[in-house]
Amino acid sequence: MNQKAYKVFPLKRIIASIYDFFLLLGVWFAVGSVAIWLNGGETLNPYLGLSLVFLSSWGFFCYFWLVGNKTLGMAVWNIEIYRPDGEKITFKQASIRYLVNIFIFLLAGLPLIQIYFSPRGHAINDTLSKTSLKII
Repeated sequence: MNQKAYKVFPLKRIIASIYDFFLLLGVWFAVGSVAIWLNGGETLNPYLGLSLVFLSSWGFFCYFWLVGNKTLGMAVWNIEIYRPDGEKITFKQASIRYLVNIFIFLLAGLPLIQIYFSPRGHAINDTLSKTSLKII
């Protein structure tokens, strides 16, 4: 398999993330509705609600990254995730990438500046999870 390094610049990553955010809203509404129904219509403990948001988001991203190498937002912008050997990423890599993405989000995307200084165009989430993004 011919592996050429592509730089997926921050703006394209952010736009794909915004697309995925709107899809996640639907997942959160569904999970929250089921959780409230299971709780007898009562409001959930805030920590439980935050845990459900975290776990459902993690499940969303891991599922799409492991099954199709891309989320729906990534598919719209022709971005795909892969390992350096060209194979699908592992569950561990997807989990690391998700946790680092939360860190990037909390820092308002500033760690994405690393893409401009990396010779292969990697951000911190690419480096720590040993994955890469490519334009398909």
